[in-house]
Amino acid sequence: MRATHATLSAGRDAVYDPRARQGSLPIEFHLDDGSTLAGALILTSVELERLHQQTSRLVDAHGRALGGTL
Repeated sequence: MRATHATLSAGRDAVYDPRARQGSLPIEFHLDDGSTLAGALILTSVELERLHQQTSRLVDAHGRALGGTL
């Protein structure tokens, strides 16, 4: 089996561990046989900042594609 993609897990929230300076996002791996597998995306504080910048750009692009409304 091979993972085809991953999505954010519904109903679960991200957690930040200040001692480890890491964030954890619950995700679900979708496998090519149709099954799913729970997992976590662990990010350092630098990676969290980079992800924030990238997702902010995506949200802005989405808003522009909708004519400036969200």
